[in-house]
Amino acid sequence: MAKKKLFTREFFIGAIGITALLVIYFLINFFKGIDLFKVGETYYVRFSDVSQLVGSSPVYLNGYKAGNVRSINCDFNQIDNIIVEIEIDKRIKIPKGSTARITTHMLGGADLGIILSNSNEILAPGDTITGTLDKGIAGEAADKIMPAFNSIMPKIDSVLTSLNTILANPALTASINNVEQMSGELATATASLNALLSNDVPQITGRMIEIEDDMLAVSSQLSEVDYKQLITSIESTLGNIQQLTTALNNGEGTMGLLLKDSTLYNNLNGTCKAATELLQNLREDPKRYVHFSVFGRKK
Repeated sequence: MAKKKLFTREFFIGAIGITALLVIYFLINFFKGIDLFKVGETYYVRFSDVSQLVGSSPVYLNGYKAGNVRSINCDFNQIDNIIVEIEIDKRIKIPKGSTARITTHMLGGADLGIILSNSNEILAPGDTITGTLDKGIAGEAADKIMPAFNSIMPKIDSVLTSLNTILANPALTASINNVEQMSGELATATASLNALLSNDVPQITGRMIEIEDDMLAVSSQLSEVDYKQLITSIESTLGNIQQLTTALNNGEGTMGLLLKDSTLYNNLNGTCKAATELLQNLREDPKRYVHFSVFGRKK
């Protein structure tokens, strides 16, 4: 007879599967922070609100990790009574009157901390510890902000009501239409100004440049004038005029005699008077001066 195999292939497959499940179990607890090889004591903490605390959350004692949260159970007959089972290193002794506090973090998550009392009596494993909730900085900020926010809400509602009233006012629509009209007129004015700047202003600038060139030319010509000779000529002319005026005032020359001697004036006046009388006599008695006959001269 052939010998039977002591271990069949199915046995090896089952052993490998069980080993894999144990490895997975140990890895899961390892990543949760649970040390399966360390024996601890079990305590219970009563909370009314566990916030973000979950199973396997760490338990700290003065910053030292003393254990882990095993489970969280709720008393459904009294909903605000939540029992948290924790496992603490058995070397740690917890005095009576100690409390446990949940601390939440701003980025999420929570941990449980044990606050030891000064009592000399020690809690026995399985005893219950009173728990409190520390909301952290975010929770304290929310507690301070929420009352102020609640008091501001009615004012915000009043402001929104007033804003709705203003927006429903026909005058606002008319104002918006006026603004649109003004915007159109401003756009037209801007276009006209752009046309002026692009067409007329360059022409004006060119003319101003031409005028400036002419002024520079005149200035250049004026700079070439001999002002000293010109002033000398003017002074000489003024001297001649002064001499002429002096000669006229002194009766020198024909013009001076005419201005100073009244005889010529009197003679001219008498001559004009005699000529006037002669013309008048000629008009009154022309036969006395003019004789005219068709048939010859009368004796």
